[in-house]
Amino acid sequence: MVIALKVKNFFSLRDDAVLDFTVDSSSHKNMDPLTENLIDFNGDKFVNIIGLFGGNAAGKSNIIKTMAFCRNLIINSHLSNEGDKFDFQPFKFEKDKPSEFYIDFVVDDVEYEYSFSIKDGKIMTESLYHYPNRRKAKVFVREAGNAYSYGKGLIPRPAEIEANTGSKTLFLSRASSMNRAIPQVVYNFFLHRVITEIDGFNLTDIAREDFELCRPVLLKALEVSDSDIIDIRWDETVAGQMRLLSFHKEDPAISFDFDKEESEGTKRLLFILMVLFKKQYDGCTVFLDEFDLKLHLYLAEFILDAIRATKNMQFIFTSHNPMLLNTNKLRPEQIVLVTKHTNGNSEFIPLSDYDGIERIPDLRAAYLQGRFDGVPYIGNIKSLISGI
Repeated sequence: MVIALKVKNFFSLRDDAVLDFTVDSSSHKNMDPLTENLIDFNGDKFVNIIGLFGGNAAGKSNIIKTMAFCRNLIINSHLSNEGDKFDFQPFKFEKDKPSEFYIDFVVDDVEYEYSFSIKDGKIMTESLYHYPNRRKAKVFVREAGNAYSYGKGLIPRPAEIEANTGSKTLFLSRASSMNRAIPQVVYNFFLHRVITEIDGFNLTDIAREDFELCRPVLLKALEVSDSDIIDIRWDETVAGQMRLLSFHKEDPAISFDFDKEESEGTKRLLFILMVLFKKQYDGCTVFLDEFDLKLHLYLAEFILDAIRATKNMQFIFTSHNPMLLNTNKLRPEQIVLVTKHTNGNSEFIPLSDYDGIERIPDLRAAYLQGRFDGVPYIGNIKSLISGI
């Protein structure tokens, strides 16, 4: 479970951009608590879903990119060579500042804080702390100039790891590859419990037992969306050649090749549900950009309800659909409005930070009117086009 994500100087994120899953208990107490959106950890409450809303190019996707970048670096940086380049751009309007990344998360009932910074194509600083018995303790700290310090007895033979950690390599990644226990716990969290995309997912990744588990929910989702698909079956009539067959109301005896003949939206729905059902027991945190792309509103809401039903999964998504701005389904701190200022910096403001939101009768209308700076102002389109 992720508690908080913070990033600075990364694409359009000049200042500290924070995504905080902590429940806001100080205000809006008269609103529905929506307990199905809460996860409990040691008596503290955290939300399971956060939606990022705002205009095009506001910077919503950069939070998803942040986690994808961190995950990729943790998993793969021990394979890096000195000539490799990091796949991101710092904030272009202000140079010569480090890019900073911080993730607070929980693995197997232990909280961890991991951070690192990058400048001039090199890893400058890095640290890992954990909270055994709820008390903060240092695992390791890497300071500028590669000066290291360690918690007592937590990283065996650290000099071996230091000798194999270059300027492009995270110490955490190298330590995990060298079988140090605590770094391996963190590494495996990002490898198995953090998902940042589904675009690489395809039918060949599906195991039959996973499909059969997901099939009833998929068919229910298609029913909710008023699809004419009434069944999807696993077909392996040719040995070693798997495919999915779909059947429609018009003539249930005629089969369709699901991969070749069904819509991209229907396939995307399958992929998302397969990922969620395969990972639901692991307490995964899923980051998806434009998750509702090519999906009907009811299907988008169906997926959010599926997340709530897992009880321990988290979901962070971006969307342009104001119909998902629903305070009957999402708490105010679960709705984050993203806007880009004239200086190029993106700002992330949860709805809970606005005063008087409980008195707004129609949140969606207020959003579309620009009251939260989350939509672009385009003026009179007819006059604009006529002028051109």
